[in-house]
Amino acid sequence: MEKPQLIISEQDLHRLETMLEHQPKLTPTMMQLEDELARANVVAPQDMPANVVTMNARVMLTIAPAQQSSEVTLVYPHDFKGEKGQLNVIAPIGAAILGLAEGQTIEWPQPDGHMIKVYIEKVLYQPEREGNYL
Repeated sequence: MEKPQLIISEQDLHRLETMLEHQPKLTPTMMQLEDELARANVVAPQDMPANVVTMNARVMLTIAPAQQSSEVTLVYPHDFKGEKGQLNVIAPIGAAILGLAEGQTIEWPQPDGHMIKVYIEKVLYQPEREGNYL
């Protein structure tokens, strides 16, 4: 499967690169996240399309083969508290969905070597869309 186009805000890119630089050891998922950041189209936060998954966005997604949607909020590792619906960006599915737009699908390797397919149904909340650039 060809990799879908990604769009990332300058702010998210900077914060994620800084977070990754300060890790004592990079996991395979963190290395994949670095690769995704390197290939992404980078835009100013105010130029972010409203239908793209950004950090702190709340998203409806489906993970194949499941038919049921899940609502998740993509968070930075320091904000991850293990609460229901939180998805850490350094977890495989978190790294997979960053920068995807509604209607896009991505195949992503799991730590056990199996591939998962994640489909973005809807971006329910996006900080940039609401004018929140912090």
